[in-house]
Amino acid sequence: MGSRSEALSRASSRSSARRAEWGIALVAPTMRAIVVVQILLSVTSGASISVHAVAYWVLSLCVIAVSVLLMTQCLVTGTVRRGLWHWPDVLLAWIAIPAMNLLLPSSHVVGTWEAWASGFAINVAALAAAWMRPAVAVGHGLALGGWYLVWTSAAGTTSWETNLSNALTVPGYAAVVALLTYYLRALARDADRSREDAVAATRALELERYQLTVHDASSILRLLSDEDTPAEVLPGLRVQADREAKRLRNYLGAESAPAHPAVRSVGAMLATALEGFDDLPLEPAVALGAHVELDEDVWVAAGRAVTTVLHNVRLHARAHQVVVHADTDGETWEVVVSDDGVGFDQDSQPLGFGLDTQVGQALRDVGVSVDLRSAPGRGTSVTITGPVHEEDR
Repeated sequence: MGSRSEALSRASSRSSARRAEWGIALVAPTMRAIVVVQILLSVTSGASISVHAVAYWVLSLCVIAVSVLLMTQCLVTGTVRRGLWHWPDVLLAWIAIPAMNLLLPSSHVVGTWEAWASGFAINVAALAAAWMRPAVAVGHGLALGGWYLVWTSAAGTTSWETNLSNALTVPGYAAVVALLTYYLRALARDADRSREDAVAATRALELERYQLTVHDASSILRLLSDEDTPAEVLPGLRVQADREAKRLRNYLGAESAPAHPAVRSVGAMLATALEGFDDLPLEPAVALGAHVELDEDVWVAAGRAVTTVLHNVRLHARAHQVVVHADTDGETWEVVVSDDGVGFDQDSQPLGFGLDTQVGQALRDVGVSVDLRSAPGRGTSVTITGPVHEEDR
């Protein structure tokens, strides 16, 4: 039992949201590694032409150090949402942009390897969008892009169109990464919720299937263990107990399901369902509808329903007569189980699991209708009605 729900539970523990965060955390250091390589390739050349070589080296090394911290923490923690590198990274991006103007010749401020601040700013804005709220990240990208536009325009080495185009790249990448990470995380959360719903639904289905399987068996065991159960009832109970034991073993996968008759007729269904109820004052009258053939799922559900009704009669009705009648009008078939027992008030007494689920819901699930009528002191009648196949008409 429960193998499907257990498998889904294991799958649920492998959170999609967690895997999404790991994916983002793997992309972030890869993106930053590209910037670090560019800085390493240009730092010696940049220092040689810088008006303050030591400051250029210090700034470059600070960026590299924070980048190493970023890459390490992302790979160790599996997330970009937590990290000591967050605000130092942002601060260095804002410092690096004017630093290029102050430390490099004006001819090298835009479009050179030595002026790596623009590429670094784009990368910082993009990665910040993975740990900031989307709106904040886009706002930060716009501000950083505007900061870059101010300083590159002040250098006066390129046209304003070029400067504006370069500046817009910063918020552009921030917006793209913000949207991408937001969508990816939302998709992962939806997948986790769907998986949790599937686990809950499967568990509920397994529980209902378990209840359906053991309901009649529990009634039989209760009567078998009751010292007051009349001796004449015991042989029938043993027959039914043997049948329920086989059903339970099949449910648990210990043995194959019992074979159903080749011709699954109403008559064969009732013959199987009535087996073991010799202690009841049964009066079968099934000849008029016995020949109608049923689909296998209907045959099984109807047989279980009739058996459940008879168990209820045995346990509660104290009936002197139980009539089982089958009939057909050519369009539909009908089975009626009625007793003259104590009955019950349908308005004040809700149906139990057996009549409500094992009879009513189980039959409705296979397209068969059920009508139950009872009144105190006037017995109970359960009418089961289903369609006749075209070839049987």
